[in-house]
Amino acid sequence: MSIKVGIFFGGPSREREISFAGGRTVYDNLDKSLFEPVPIFVDSFRRWYLLDWQYLYRGSIRDFFPPVSLAPESRHAFQVYQESLGPQDELALEEMGTHIGRRIRREELPELIDIAFLALHGEYGEDGQLQRELEYAGVPYTGSGVEASEIGMDKALQKELMSRAGYPSPPILVIEQDALTDGAIEDLFHRSLERIGWPMVVRPARQGSSIGVSILHEEEGLAGFERAVNAAFFREALLLADYANRSPADRIEYVRRVSDLRDGIAFPMDAQRGDHRLTLYTPDDLFDYLEKAADDGGHPLVVLEGHQSEERVIIEGFINGKEFSTIVLRKPDGGVVALPPTEIVKFEGELFDYRSKYLPGRSRKVTPIDLPSEAIQRIRRETERLFSELGFAVYARIDGFYTPEGTIYLNDPNTTSGMMPSSFFFHQAAEIGLSPSQFLTYIIRTSLQERDHDELMAQLDTELDDLAASAGARERVAVLLGGTSFERHISVESGRNVFEKLSSSDRFRPLPLMLTAPLNDDQRGQDFVLYQLPVNLLLKDNADDIRDKLTKPAEHPVIDEIRRSCRAITARYADPDVVFTPRHVALDQLPELVDLVFIALHGRPGEDGQVQRQLERLGLPYNGSGPDSSAVTIDKFETLQVLKQGGLPVTEQWLGRREDFLLNARAFYDRVEDRFAYPLIAKPVDDGCSSAVLLLRNREQLEAYCELTFRPGSGKEKQARRTLKVGEKEEWPLGKSTILFEAAITAAGATKFLEITGGMLTHYDADGRITYEVFEPSEALAGGEILSLEEKFLAGEGQNLTPARLATREYGYDYVADQVKADLERAARLLGVTGYCRIDAFVRVYPDGRAETVVIEVNSLPGITPATAIFHQAAIAGYQPYQFIAAILDFARERTRRGATAPPVVQPAATAYGTEPAPAVTAHRDNSPERSSIIGPLVKNVIAALLFLGLLFLLLRTGLNWYTNHGESMAIPTFEGMLIDEARALADANDLKIDVTVGAFDPAQPAGLVVQQQPRVGSRVKNNRTVYLTILSDEAPDVVLPSLVGNYDYNQYVRLLKVKNLKYRVRERKFDARQEDGTILYLYYDGKKITDEDLREGVKVPMGSTLDFVITERRGDDVVLADYRCQTFGTAEFAITGSQLVIGRVMGEVANRNDAWIVRTDPGAGATLETGAKVDVYLSDERPDDCE
Repeated sequence: MSIKVGIFFGGPSREREISFAGGRTVYDNLDKSLFEPVPIFVDSFRRWYLLDWQYLYRGSIRDFFPPVSLAPESRHAFQVYQESLGPQDELALEEMGTHIGRRIRREELPELIDIAFLALHGEYGEDGQLQRELEYAGVPYTGSGVEASEIGMDKALQKELMSRAGYPSPPILVIEQDALTDGAIEDLFHRSLERIGWPMVVRPARQGSSIGVSILHEEEGLAGFERAVNAAFFREALLLADYANRSPADRIEYVRRVSDLRDGIAFPMDAQRGDHRLTLYTPDDLFDYLEKAADDGGHPLVVLEGHQSEERVIIEGFINGKEFSTIVLRKPDGGVVALPPTEIVKFEGELFDYRSKYLPGRSRKVTPIDLPSEAIQRIRRETERLFSELGFAVYARIDGFYTPEGTIYLNDPNTTSGMMPSSFFFHQAAEIGLSPSQFLTYIIRTSLQERDHDELMAQLDTELDDLAASAGARERVAVLLGGTSFERHISVESGRNVFEKLSSSDRFRPLPLMLTAPLNDDQRGQDFVLYQLPVNLLLKDNADDIRDKLTKPAEHPVIDEIRRSCRAITARYADPDVVFTPRHVALDQLPELVDLVFIALHGRPGEDGQVQRQLERLGLPYNGSGPDSSAVTIDKFETLQVLKQGGLPVTEQWLGRREDFLLNARAFYDRVEDRFAYPLIAKPVDDGCSSAVLLLRNREQLEAYCELTFRPGSGKEKQARRTLKVGEKEEWPLGKSTILFEAAITAAGATKFLEITGGMLTHYDADGRITYEVFEPSEALAGGEILSLEEKFLAGEGQNLTPARLATREYGYDYVADQVKADLERAARLLGVTGYCRIDAFVRVYPDGRAETVVIEVNSLPGITPATAIFHQAAIAGYQPYQFIAAILDFARERTRRGATAPPVVQPAATAYGTEPAPAVTAHRDNSPERSSIIGPLVKNVIAALLFLGLLFLLLRTGLNWYTNHGESMAIPTFEGMLIDEARALADANDLKIDVTVGAFDPAQPAGLVVQQQPRVGSRVKNNRTVYLTILSDEAPDVVLPSLVGNYDYNQYVRLLKVKNLKYRVRERKFDARQEDGTILYLYYDGKKITDEDLREGVKVPMGSTLDFVITERRGDDVVLADYRCQTFGTAEFAITGSQLVIGRVMGEVANRNDAWIVRTDPGAGATLETGAKVDVYLSDERPDDCE
């Protein structure tokens, strides 16, 4: 039986989104042959929920919590967290949790998991609180213990302890929140100047290393100092005159920034104006408050202050040196070893902020740090010493600086690390040869050793031995990533994500291959070349860094020394054939190395058919569409023209060419403006969906876009970037030969108008035809005018609502969504897309319920990063990410076996309003001669073909009439819908023979039902002709029952059974006050009891079977309430819930709830209550005086 690993993530801190993304990474990367992951979501109020796994694959916590049905309405599409709902009692929180899973209480945790993996950050996760609760529950956990965690969380305390231990420190000043009285800021400013000088760093004492941090320079003076200190305390002083001078759009943007959990103040917040103080809970509340305040002419200043504030802020001297981060590990023998320190490369004075940390390609990390071996070893020794000095366990991340004078400043010891794929945690482990899956196994094994859980250690050791023995049986999959396009960094993350999902499975063995342009003279003439990547290069988050290493593979001498010191780890956990240097792989070698290929490339080459054509030549199965379809969908202009000819509505397009621009720029601009009204869309014709896609509002922006694209290096580039608000470091497709212009798509009278993205999978049916499984589309909410790379691919950025909000007041979701999905399928079929794809579109829903889907583009190899929307959609369809990727590969294998890239397909379903060709959506009429010159010959050819077909039809009809007039044929009767015995009798009566094929099983229909016949009804045949019938089988195939993990709620679980064509009913309800109504305890099939443990090991039942469930209810007999006064809450909570009662409201401001004293309960002691009733508890930090 697998070890059950409870992954704790989310939480109340400002880094909850990174915790959420990190928890998902751990869930996906845990080796499924060793562990069973159990997702445990921690909400903003420290409640635990067994999360339904589908929600793991949402892009942000806000996408599912608070549930959309409970979230406050926003007039400005503001996004909120749970705190914005205002104060909630225990019952409201319980009810909220039922939307995403079920509530977990501490006493049931040992039955649910064997070990807790802590992926929480900041408050409650890194400060010892959660660790203490787990110790009370008797559950081992990863990482450091309670005391070390308390130290690791408090930077001010760290500085004090490190100073005592002799570690160098820059000058420092600690500001207490109470010191921020009127007029105090100027005194604090002068004290900081006197003690620290310029430049200085301002940071909160108890936040993550990238939250609330500012670097101040002399020119910013007192005003800058005040802003930075306020920001670190999560306060902001706003002059209402400044707010009033902003444009309406800038006011909304200001509110959005202030509301941001990471960079702003967040909610709840207090707004103080003069003597009046008001608590605000939502961005709309803040917007309305500021709008009213700006108009009423009262007090000119508003001070905003977050409830999630800081008690202390640190001012310290700026350290001029190389910044680094080091992961330190506990070794199997109990010693300590530091992995290779990573240098964080940034521009002078630049912060290594949230986006730099977590968005691929936005920063450079150099491992090991670019220093001599002796200096690196000194850094390692100092971090190892600090690890031991602070009492850390299992692992830690220690940040610091190395100055030009050789001084090492260690400034931020952390008891946990980010768990994103590009985090230092995995990045440095890869340098010694460990994949993320292998490193997580080591962390869990070491944590069990740290906490003396010998039995679980022995079980894991045995399973590790079995795993090593079976490694060779897995299918080999080449994962192609990188490329040369605008989105090459995203491709690296997509490929790495696929690699990690396949690595953690027991079925596949992935081989990462970097695709790039030829790198030397020997490769000249090739379209592209491939290099096998060692895992340490695969985990770099910048494609250009990886490419550079391909030609300069020499390693720093210190790396080999570090690997030798980690040999006890890698010998047990790394692959025996692990490689550490990139290796060129000739394309023709691939069939010897792998069985399948997963193309994780974006743009050219990859999505244009080049790679696909070569793989078909080699006979290798691959994901996605074939070469011909890919060659069309890479081109946004050609794609929409095909859809337009197929009858789907599209926006107006024009492809502007560089030679025309260079010949006469003014005439070029005039031509664009003659065709389109402002605002209009400009984009590259064959780059990624967010690459240089801009909404242009005027001639100035049009000129800037064309200059930047067509005439780079002309001296106007800087001005063009400023006009377009494109950063100097932001990549741009310079020197392109074309620009695609499009009319902006608008509501056009629709009652609902939204942008959606829809994914789909293709399958083969029993007759070898392709069917399309179209997922529920997601609604894409952009923070600006166009969805950005961050919003598409960065965890916690943007918001995708899945399913999209397609319903109107008059028409339900299914009615509208069925039309949209039919249109998306139709688009895919017109373009010959197979395997899988993502289609971006706008949807208009009209008053009569008609939905119009206007496709923007089709991605034949969509981004498959952890945060992408296609995983949200696949999850609703029942696919976990690994299962989704496996389904893509299964189709690829079957397509190759059948020997065709485009087998016959079933015709697309019509929408509710038919499939008549719809007109193009135009802004201006296009009378260009170049289009008519193409269409003219095409029309002539079509007319000629139709005339030929018409003549052929007349000849055939005449022949058939002559044939039937001779009385030698008959019309085939209807067999479909009959049982086979009835069909035999009908065939005998008409002198026909029948040939019967047994087809699929359908539990909703009787066995032996005729579902297909050939020839079709009404066909003319001779007597004694054989009719071929397909009937339903009477042999039900076995289906695997879903696991209960994440699906304990009966109503949730039976939705999964419906998909598998299983029946269900409640056999018995048992009282249990500790669990939600409808929690599944166990079930029966054919009289045999099936438990949670049985389901985890795999249970199969015939399709169509009926399952009997035993579930909980929360009302039962009476119980007398005991006297809990003078007990601690932690002790009493266990007793109260053990008495089949429920904790209601918990009142009283206390430092630590579990250690607080109960002063009274409501109802009071001795009250007779019905089991399941609520008990309110009142707490105090002081023990009541009259306690014995």
